[in-house]
Amino acid sequence: MRVIRALTCIVVMSLAAGRAVAQPEEGQAEGEGEGSGSAAPAPENASEPKGETAPPATMGKITGIVEAPDLEAPLAGATVSIEGSDVTATTDDEGRYILEVPPGTVKVRAEVTGFKIQEKTIAIAAGDNVKLDFALLTVPELNETIVVVGSRTPRTNADTPVPVDVVSAETISRSGRTETGRILHTLAPSYVSTPQTIADGSDHVDPASLRGLGPDQVLILVNGKRRHRSSLLHVNGTFGRGTVGTDLNAIAVGSIKRIEILRDGAATQYGSDAIAGVINIVTKDSTDILDLTTETGVTASRDGAQFKASANYGFKIGKDGFVNLTGEYLEKQATNRSGTYNGTIYSDDGATDDMRLAQAGLTREDLDMKIGEAAAISGIGAYNLELPVTDNARFYSFGDLGHRRGSANGFYRYPKQVSQNVVDFYPNGFLPRIEPTINDQSITIGVRRKGTTTVDASLTHGENSFQFNIENTVNASLGTASPTTFDAGTTTFTETVADLDLQRKIETKAFKSLSLVLGSELRVERYKIDAGDPASYSLGTATYGDPPLPKAPGAQVFPGFQPSNEVDRTRDNIGLYGGFESEVTKDIALDIAGRFESYSDFGRSIIGRADGRAKLFGPVALRASAGTGFRAPSLQQLWFSNVSTLFLPDASGVLQPAQVLTANNKSPVTRDAFGIPKLQEERSVNLSGGITVRPNDNFSLTIDGYFIRLLDRIVLTSQFTSSNPIVAQILAPYPGVSQAQFFANAVDTDTKGVDVVLDYSVEAGGGTLTMTASGNLSSTRVIDVHIPKTLENKFGANPTQLRSFFFGRQAENRLETAVPQRKGTAALQYAFKEVSALVRANYYGPVFYRPDQAANDEEFGAKVLFDLDIRYLLNKTVSVSIGGDNIFNTFPDQQTKPDNISFGRFLYSRNVSQFGQNGAFYYAKLELTFF
Repeated sequence: MRVIRALTCIVVMSLAAGRAVAQPEEGQAEGEGEGSGSAAPAPENASEPKGETAPPATMGKITGIVEAPDLEAPLAGATVSIEGSDVTATTDDEGRYILEVPPGTVKVRAEVTGFKIQEKTIAIAAGDNVKLDFALLTVPELNETIVVVGSRTPRTNADTPVPVDVVSAETISRSGRTETGRILHTLAPSYVSTPQTIADGSDHVDPASLRGLGPDQVLILVNGKRRHRSSLLHVNGTFGRGTVGTDLNAIAVGSIKRIEILRDGAATQYGSDAIAGVINIVTKDSTDILDLTTETGVTASRDGAQFKASANYGFKIGKDGFVNLTGEYLEKQATNRSGTYNGTIYSDDGATDDMRLAQAGLTREDLDMKIGEAAAISGIGAYNLELPVTDNARFYSFGDLGHRRGSANGFYRYPKQVSQNVVDFYPNGFLPRIEPTINDQSITIGVRRKGTTTVDASLTHGENSFQFNIENTVNASLGTASPTTFDAGTTTFTETVADLDLQRKIETKAFKSLSLVLGSELRVERYKIDAGDPASYSLGTATYGDPPLPKAPGAQVFPGFQPSNEVDRTRDNIGLYGGFESEVTKDIALDIAGRFESYSDFGRSIIGRADGRAKLFGPVALRASAGTGFRAPSLQQLWFSNVSTLFLPDASGVLQPAQVLTANNKSPVTRDAFGIPKLQEERSVNLSGGITVRPNDNFSLTIDGYFIRLLDRIVLTSQFTSSNPIVAQILAPYPGVSQAQFFANAVDTDTKGVDVVLDYSVEAGGGTLTMTASGNLSSTRVIDVHIPKTLENKFGANPTQLRSFFFGRQAENRLETAVPQRKGTAALQYAFKEVSALVRANYYGPVFYRPDQAANDEEFGAKVLFDLDIRYLLNKTVSVSIGGDNIFNTFPDQQTKPDNISFGRFLYSRNVSQFGQNGAFYYAKLELTFF
């Protein structure tokens, strides 16, 4: 009911705003009209009063429209001038202009930043009224376009006061990656998204990073509207541990027109989460084109085969409406980069184990783990629709529906691990699998009205569910009564957002252009955990050893959610923002804004920001931004709880299985027994500044520096172990549980860095040569750790142990150096007639693994990967491509420390990652385009 009331309110406000800004027709006084009591206007053929003669015309009039055919839209704010004179005009919202000029032959010039200048020469006589339209083209080779993200005023990505990258559909098509997040990882240096392995649910939803911050500090939009987050909470030992992100791989690549990456804090415009920046996915709106694409490929190791098919078609509805549809299917097999296990299997003697393997007709390779990227089968359908309501108002709707089934493995359970095995079922041990079912859906409806006041009212609803299906495993405590497959429960997250955005142009001589922007947002979130089947979590009566000890409860690899873990929590928040966006002069732009948010479950926040851009001389401009931001604790961080099986290093660094309790923030265990305070919002200070250089249409250079101070950052603590007698006493009521972890506002961090983007395009040898280069250098450092006083009072006798429990060395490593601090890409593309070729080099800086045991520290050196794509256009309908990502089959450095390798199993680190461990991927594509 809350959402229905909010939508009704928004529609009423939208209609009211539309009436409030209705302008009288030219020449009609306010209040005139039927029944107004005003005198009726004279008929058009009414004669002039006798004795008065109109003076002869001495000027001519030029009128017309300036539009952008690439965008299928008029260009507001374009300058139209007469060369060699002071006569100029600026186009209105509909792209219209009027010039009065003396008679003669004149050259008329139309220009606007981000588009090619156009000039036309005409002859005009006194009294003439000549119509002259202009169609200005963008500069596609430099990927410059009008962007949605960053401000409410349409601007090109080269003209914004904050840095915005644009990744076009053409650029996306030149990558062998088949999923949206992985494509961005390759093409955007400031963005990192790599596949995880042996990480439970995180094997299926990549934890991503923008500018070195976490998955929950970047906001994802689709067509300018907030995208819902995943229900999955990353709780395993990967980068992004303790965070919740948005699953970009749930968005169909074939539906994407372009991707806009705002590399700056934008919480004032968009609300919580936009601390590192914003990624906006703009979906296709083309019509009368059917595009069919298939891709197949395989790694150099002859695994990880992928097949993808995509179809996109749009058609017109009426005169100005359209609907664009996308269907996409992806099937990918798993990769395996594990080493051969050299530890003990049946007993404590390796020679005896090898003899027993031979007797069973097995080798050690038969008992290897499967370490690599997960397998998956997915299907996604998407649509984008617009319909005219009036001449200046349009109804729009877009959405998608996705279904994915994944498969990834856990740690092998060997026969000697009797507490975790039922030998009657698995005499040689078993390799358990997590095979989740992931459903994702989103829909947006809205109305947008353009005019002196632009009004946009919308309602968005999104949902993600993650069901944990566990296969080829056992609940050892149930003995032979145990199933070998389990439904371990489901997490679900839904988000409903009602938005109202207003932009009012203010006429003033003090500014070239000035707009008042206002808006409101009501967001309702719901998080659910549904328990698994009883066998997935229960404690049976089976025992092992002498004296008998209880076997491990719950499904091995992922014990199911218990009834005590079940939650169904809802919260809402209301946000209000306002500000001014302006061009003070042709060369100076200035934006200021503020935002107020009120959450039903933790409080209020007030933030603000200011952005500016100034042209210094010629092609050089400076831009800068300063602001504050916040991120509310997610419902998952507030309410998630479970008992999971984690393989963690013991005191000597050897991986050992442990049952770990994650207690939610409101639990008596968290608040009372351990003394962890209530979660508060994260707060940020963002500063950035840069320079842009654009000497001509085919060269562009931008350099931007940034600083982000993040206060009270929410993390999942390190593990409190039962080796401490106080912890042991608290965990005594939880059978088999030996460790506990919680969410806390634990640390403050500083992030600073530089982004560089260079584009150059030139005609050469009858074709077009395009060169792009971009790089990101960043550094994140923990500057303070906030150990609660209540925790110090309970565990203060051993401060060193308390620090390692609360926020240990490896936890710090995950925030600082687990992903590359230096990343860059350089691409060279040449197109000649029917053939085009692209070569791209991707640089990944070193990463570091720093566990709690310093003796196991490792550094993995920088690498350069090369991609190649060759496309041939057979005719206007058919094109074929062959290529490879990482064509020289480069891998990360292998681990060298025995404890990290863990009995030969982990050749490559699973804790830190630069680009994954798949090696080369070679592919072929076929694209059919029907006009």
